[in-house]
Amino acid sequence: MSGTKPVSNGTRASAIGRTVVVLFFAVFFVIGSGVGGWFFGKPILRMLSARQWRSASCGILTSRVHANQDSDGSTYRVAVTYRYFVDDRPHVGQRYQFTTMSTSGYRGKAAIVARLRPGTLTDCWVNPADPGDAVIERGPTADLWFGLIPLVFVIVGGAGMYAGVAGRGRFSELSSSKSTTTGATYKRTVHGAGSAALRPKYGRGLQVAGWVVVALFWNGIVALFLYDLFPSRRGGLTWFFALFLIPFVLIGIGLIAAAIYQALKLTNPRPNVTVDKAIVALGSVLRVDWSIEGRVERLAHLSITLEGREEATYTRGTDTTTDKRVFAAIPLADLRPPEMARAGSANVTIPAGTMHSFEASHNKIVWLIRVHGEVISWPDSDDEFPLTVAPRDL
Repeated sequence: MSGTKPVSNGTRASAIGRTVVVLFFAVFFVIGSGVGGWFFGKPILRMLSARQWRSASCGILTSRVHANQDSDGSTYRVAVTYRYFVDDRPHVGQRYQFTTMSTSGYRGKAAIVARLRPGTLTDCWVNPADPGDAVIERGPTADLWFGLIPLVFVIVGGAGMYAGVAGRGRFSELSSSKSTTTGATYKRTVHGAGSAALRPKYGRGLQVAGWVVVALFWNGIVALFLYDLFPSRRGGLTWFFALFLIPFVLIGIGLIAAAIYQALKLTNPRPNVTVDKAIVALGSVLRVDWSIEGRVERLAHLSITLEGREEATYTRGTDTTTDKRVFAAIPLADLRPPEMARAGSANVTIPAGTMHSFEASHNKIVWLIRVHGEVISWPDSDDEFPLTVAPRDL
C-alpha cells in the first residue's frame, strides 16, 4: 500500500470552505481596487503628469454648478468651458480638475464658479503632447479624497483573503483533539524541526502603518463633512450636524493619538527570540535564547514569559467579540537594573497536561513568548512571538 495519507472529507471540506472565503473577499478587493484606482489612482497619475504641462491664459466662456439629483440627495461639480491658444491656434477646454465625480458641498463649487465668471481670464495648464488636453486646477482638490472611500472594500477584501489563506496554522492537521495523526508522520514533523528565530506576531512598523491608515481614512471622511458645514449655509440645521459630528471628531483625534503612541514605540529596545525547536511537543523541554537591540539602559523592567492562551470568537448581536483566557504563564526572565542584561537564555518545560496549538473557525489555542519592556518616561513595549506546540510525543 502507498504510504501517502488520504485526505479526509473534513480536510477537503475545510479547504473548499477557505477557497470560497478567499474568492468571496477577492470580489471586495477587486471592486475596491478598480473603483479606487479609477476615482483616486487615475487622477493622481494625471496630476503628477501635469506638473510638466505648460501654462496658458484661458478666457472663461461659460461656468455653472452642475447638480446631479437622486433619491439620496444632490451632488455637484464645476461645469466650465474656456478658450485658450497654442501656437496661435484656438482650443476649447471643458475640464476644471482631474477628478470627474460629483460630490456634496455646493458652497465650495459655487465659490469656484463665482471666481470663474464668463469673460474673466485665468491660468490653465496644457498638455504639450496634446494641445487639446487642458485643465484649470492641476493639483489635488477636496473632491479627490472621496476616491479613498473604496479603500474600505480593499481593506476588508485584503483582510478577508489573508484570513482565508492563513486561517489555519502550520500545525492544523495535528491540532484536532480527535486526530489520530500521532505516529510516524507526527514524529518526523516534530523531531525534524530544528532551531528557529521566532518572528513577532505583529511587527511594530506594521502596527504603526495600520493605525495611520485607519486614522487617515477616518479623519479624511470626517473632514469632508466638516468642509461642507462651515461657514453655515443651512442655518441652525448645520449646527445640529456639527454637534452630531463631535463624537466622530473625537474618535478621529483618538486615532491620531493612538498612531503617534504606537510610533513612539518604534524607538524602544527591540527583542529577538530564538528557540532550539521550531515545533515543540507538550512535555518537552524548550531552550529559549533572547537578545535586546537598542539602548537597554532605557529599560526599567524586562519580563519574558511563555504564555498559553485560549481565544474564543463569538457574535453578540451585530458585534463580533474575542475573549482571551491565559491558562499557562511561565516566567523565563524578570530583570531590573542593575541586573538588566542585553542577552540571556532559559530552559522551560511545556506543561504536559495542557492543550497543544489548535485553531478552528471560532476557537484557538495560542502559545507564544511574550516580551514586555517597561521604558522610563515612554510608552512600554509588548512583543509577542508565536510558538507552535504539538501534541505530546507518544
